[in-house]
Amino acid sequence: MKLRYPSYYENFKCIAGQCEDTCCAGWEIDIDDESYAYYMSVEGEFGEKLRSLMKEYSSEDADVYERHGFSLGENRRCPFLNEKNLCEIYKELGEDALCYVCTFTPRNFFEFGGAREVAISASCPEAGRLIFGKKEKISFVEQETEGELDFEESEEELALARVVLHARNRAIEILQNREVSIEERTVSFLLYAKEVQGYLNEGREMEIPSVDTVKYMSEKEKWGKRYKSEMNLSQCYGYFLQRMCSFTAIASINAEWENFLEKLQSRYVKPENGMVQYEEDLEKLKLDIEETDREYVYEHLMVYYTFMCLARCVDDYDFLGKAKFIAISFLMIRDINMMCIAEKNGKFDLEDWQKIVRIYAKEVEHSEENLDYLAEECLFEEAYDLDNLCKSVSQ
Repeated sequence: MKLRYPSYYENFKCIAGQCEDTCCAGWEIDIDDESYAYYMSVEGEFGEKLRSLMKEYSSEDADVYERHGFSLGENRRCPFLNEKNLCEIYKELGEDALCYVCTFTPRNFFEFGGAREVAISASCPEAGRLIFGKKEKISFVEQETEGELDFEESEEELALARVVLHARNRAIEILQNREVSIEERTVSFLLYAKEVQGYLNEGREMEIPSVDTVKYMSEKEKWGKRYKSEMNLSQCYGYFLQRMCSFTAIASINAEWENFLEKLQSRYVKPENGMVQYEEDLEKLKLDIEETDREYVYEHLMVYYTFMCLARCVDDYDFLGKAKFIAISFLMIRDINMMCIAEKNGKFDLEDWQKIVRIYAKEVEHSEENLDYLAEECLFEEAYDLDNLCKSVSQ
């Protein structure tokens, strides 16, 4: 079996109680069946505590993957997370006693084409420091490892996996082409995704490797400039308002996210001059990116989501939909970044950026309900039509 991961993954290690955040609060903590059976067998006072704090999900519960979970405490904290942000199960029973989700979070696994891919979520502060900590382009490691996948793939599935992997790799090359701006790269990425989707829709997926990606990477092809010339400020501000509607409608799991949304609304939605303020702050953001030479963090953001999301189209053939999600994530994080820079009068650093991405990732990545909702928005809302999305990116 092949194992594939971004190179920074090799340096990841949970820092436990030293972490400024915790993986053990904010969302449901599911217990896999094997761990549940073990917890039911634990004797003594701690065993009684384990059983008293477990619950069985009803068939109507959404966004859970197992039949059992822990009953969360105040601020949706795991009941076994102590005041030092350390796990009592780990302390009492050892690392091997942790359930599957606690063992592997913040890792994200996806298996296809005879390979297991591993990503680490930016919802983890330590992961965020690794993802955005260096200016160099993100690279990836592929190696042979022992073991086999838990399922068999047909020849057709393996063939599809190969062309999807090819397309995902070409998409990353487009995003890492530093000869053009990140806005132009993102537009090229979306247009490339549209072409790939066309082959998938027509049942010609085996021809995807023939797509000419050079035109999407050429400095001569100023895709973004075409959309910028067609851009209407009032129209693009309307697309921002639609993004606000989309993201205020998703289920919220933490107060920090709600605080971001409230500040965005207070600065750009409620005032009569909201559109003018939005335009002025966007120009300040672009100036800040240029002065700090931090365009690479947006590149890393796009590459991070592209690696984690695009290949999942082997399940639903929706390559373009996933590319759109990546683009609206870019836009929403850019909006928050812009607002924070204005709020801090330019005193904005890499730690602030990592915090924004962390809060966004916690809100979106770990909720199937939120991901499904945003996928629906990408399908039906005018703001996420491909041309309109390209205009928003080019703004």
